[in-house]
Amino acid sequence: MEKVAKTTDPQGELLTQVDEHNNVIGSISRRWAHEKSGVYYRTIYVLVKNENEQVLIQKRSETKDLYPDCWDLSVGGHVNFGKTYEETAVRELGEELGLEVSQVDLFKKGEVLVNLPNSGEYFNVFEYKLKPGQTIKTSKEEVKDTRWMSIEEIKKSMKDGSLQWYERPLQTIAAMY
Repeated sequence: MEKVAKTTDPQGELLTQVDEHNNVIGSISRRWAHEKSGVYYRTIYVLVKNENEQVLIQKRSETKDLYPDCWDLSVGGHVNFGKTYEETAVRELGEELGLEVSQVDLFKKGEVLVNLPNSGEYFNVFEYKLKPGQTIKTSKEEVKDTRWMSIEEIKKSMKDGSLQWYERPLQTIAAMY
């Protein structure tokens, strides 16, 4: 697990901790979720698609606590304790891409358990189709770069190593697409 010394990610943020079957068992701090072995917690991905069915991918900023400067899917985030997957997806679309959306705009693609060296993350994966005239305004704190790719181009770049991906998107794309 690659870490940076100085991060803008709130280490005290309380996440939804779950058991190995995705049943809520309490809260856990972001720091402990990433450092304590055998922990499970909830996260989301939203794949933002354009009119050509291409997916927005993002390069994580240098200040991310995990996997800085790696490529990732459109939007990802931890589910805060007491919040739903859908609420988290809407929040993260706003925070990372400046998109104002409603939960009804999200299409739930499915759920996948991503296994990391110390933990397991239950991802709900959503898709969101950009509306005509809607513009993306990335957060410099979260996102270093973006580009549009088809699912097939994403899979190819993951296989040939032309872009530096990490475990979360690799496992999610393999399981869902």
